Amino acid sequence: MRKLLRRTAALTLALLTFAAGTVRADVLQRGASAATTAAVQAETAADGGTVVDQSAVGVSESTTATVPQAVASHGSGVNTGEVKVVTSTLFGGDELMLVAPRSASQMMSFVVTTKSGKVIVFDGGTEHDTEHLKEVLRAKGGRVSAWFITHPHSDHVGALTKILQDTNSGITIDAIYYNFQPQEWYNTNEAYRADMVAQCRSAIETLPESARHTVHKGDNIAIDDVTVNVMNDPYLSSVNSINNSSVAYRLDVSSRRVLFLGDMGVQAGNQLVAEYANNPGALQADIVQMAHHGQQGVGRNVYEVVKPTICLWPTPIWLWENNNGGGLNSGNWRTLEVRGWMRQLGVKTHVVAKDGDQVLR
Repeated sequence: MRKLLRRTAALTLALLTFAAGTVRADVLQRGASAATTAAVQAETAADGGTVVDQSAVGVSESTTATVPQAVASHGSGVNTGEVKVVTSTLFGGDELMLVAPRSASQMMSFVVTTKSGKVIVFDGGTEHDTEHLKEVLRAKGGRVSAWFITHPHSDHVGALTKILQDTNSGITIDAIYYNFQPQEWYNTNEAYRADMVAQCRSAIETLPESARHTVHKGDNIAIDDVTVNVMNDPYLSSVNSINNSSVAYRLDVSSRRVLFLGDMGVQAGNQLVAEYANNPGALQADIVQMAHHGQQGVGRNVYEVVKPTICLWPTPIWLWENNNGGGLNSGNWRTLEVRGWMRQLGVKTHVVAKDGDQVLR
């Protein structure tokens, strides 16, 4: 009977995740080692499980989730309530918000607000996150000065596409910055997702031409006291193609740096490091967005160059724990391994989407 219940719970979790459209072939990789699992458990025993800056946020890491808890943590339950403030001393008046998912899906959505109230968005999440993102943006006046896209996967541009398709969204977008390839490239390299790219492209084209900007390496876009630096042109790989075509953006704000890596994989990460071999300091940042939701993204070598002190994880709880329904490290994702890298690199503050909407000020 217990085996049957475990199997039923695991199947329920799998169905929820599948329904969100997020467990794809490009994220199914080997899990972390037993040694990594032991290290995470030891970390929990030593400090009460703190991963996010507990003194500022008051949340702790769960590393022993049972299947029922993992299932219950999906959907809106874990990511509702008041926004958590991680720190109030970083940006001197500017704000960076990690917007958490409203479904079981992994996704990426960040909203930056400048001192004078201008709004900048990076990606935006899935179509299931549309209503919540609109709520966030409306609370800030409903006007987006600049919207940056790393790459056109549905967990990054689904909400943006829906907003653009809705003439009554209540959201005004002054400018969108992106670098898409000709549609044929997507048709050839990831045909099963090419239609999604076409839909996003068509939605963007509803904006005036003056609002649509193709970015290239070396571009610098200034919005008030914030500067967004475009770090690369898309890397066109036949492996993990759309993820590896992610554009990285470095946000310079109040003497701090934030590096967004999108869903770059190992190939793109290596090319990025190689491009800056003569100027590695350009990639250094105080805060880094963990590539591809913290697993099967860039290699450790990239984070060694970046040298972050804070990590942003656009990562739901099942992925954070590598939990396919059987508990900690029961899945085939590499999140625990990457968490181990960051622990070894001395990073102590982790802002994780599993804990809901969070802001850094």
